[in-house]
Amino acid sequence: DDQTSYALAFLHDLIPAEHQQAAKDYFKATIARADGRIGTGFIGTPALLPALVKIGEPELAAAVFLQEKVPGWLYQVKNGATTIWERWDAIKEDGSIFDPAMNSYNHYAYGAVCQWLFEAVAGFRPDPDRPGFKHIVLEPVIIAELAPVKAHYRSASGPVSVEWSLNGDRVSYDASVPSGATATLILSARYQDAAADGTPIQPGADGVSRHELAAGRHEITFRIRRP
Repeated sequence: DDQTSYALAFLHDLIPAEHQQAAKDYFKATIARADGRIGTGFIGTPALLPALVKIGEPELAAAVFLQEKVPGWLYQVKNGATTIWERWDAIKEDGSIFDPAMNSYNHYAYGAVCQWLFEAVAGFRPDPDRPGFKHIVLEPVIIAELAPVKAHYRSASGPVSVEWSLNGDRVSYDASVPSGATATLILSARYQDAAADGTPIQPGADGVSRHELAAGRHEITFRIRRP
């Protein structure tokens, strides 16, 4: 009954359908017990935020990411970090240093959150069925507190770049697909009134909007659905 167990189980589709709602409730309860802080280690950290998004809790994922106490990523930022540390409190609030024998200041384990920043917040990832960014999945998770967002990646197929800004509930999302590649835009049901290059995108029966994009630069707009 901990964050890592639920995150891995949801991310890898290990929970039977009849138990998913209960597991979601227990998963959220593990975060509430931790006062909204991350409670994973090296194995669970890469899965935590993607799993929360997958179960339909992007706001909770954002809250965990943005909280500024230990353990948390923004605690490090507030204390001058430009890379992500091996220990959450490698430099303590009073400025003292944790034991140098185990205190890397540039470490992948908690730094795995950067993959989520690219794939969810910036919103682009490679299609595993067409590797090398021959086909790109564009599926942004809009976190208002981080606006505006800009990211780029030099892929094997060429440069991929996206940027988005927020004006009220309206999102402007620009994406550049490299020559010779294609992309699929996927917008969850929490987004509405979507258009790509001026052409409206109609949501499917599940409320999700999908649209195929050729190589080149595309201007996409949509609105965040309010509860």
